[in-house]
Amino acid sequence: MRLSIKQEIFCNYYIECGNASESYRRAYSCKNMKGTTVNRKALELLNNGMITARIKELQLEQKEKSDITKERILQELSGIAFSTIADMHNTWIERKEFDRLSKKEKSSIKSISTKVLKKNIGTRDEPEIVDVEYVKIELYDKIKAIERICKMLGYDSPQDVNVNMVSPMTKEEAKRIIEDL
Repeated sequence: MRLSIKQEIFCNYYIECGNASESYRRAYSCKNMKGTTVNRKALELLNNGMITARIKELQLEQKEKSDITKERILQELSGIAFSTIADMHNTWIERKEFDRLSKKEKSSIKSISTKVLKKNIGTRDEPEIVDVEYVKIELYDKIKAIERICKMLGYDSPQDVNVNMVSPMTKEEAKRIIEDL
């Protein structure tokens, strides 16, 4: 048994946006449906084994078309997680030229903004106004990158802990310990 055209469209939209309800809205006529109905119908589709199999098939096709691997993602995240603003500077005040930054250093930059302000470098009697360029470099969030790495590597999964349970103390034992103190 094959998928209907609308089911196939749903699967493709799901690959595109990752949201079942939004995919259902795009694939089916839902103008008169309540949001809860759309959510329920979308969940029903996701619970359909043929739909799930088709989505996995489409995901595998996308994965094979791209050169994105878990290792590559981990490398990118580790570049962000272990970057520092000091990497962008020669000294504490002199920043490196952008073209001198490594590819890894550049990929950790979220944004760069500049502004030019007038500054008096002369005296009150003999002012000398110059343009001073201020550069703000914002790096991607290190904590988010570290959290994502931990999740990918399973560091956040529950760990088995062996705890030797001590049997409860009897009243007589407690009394004896208190008297000894």
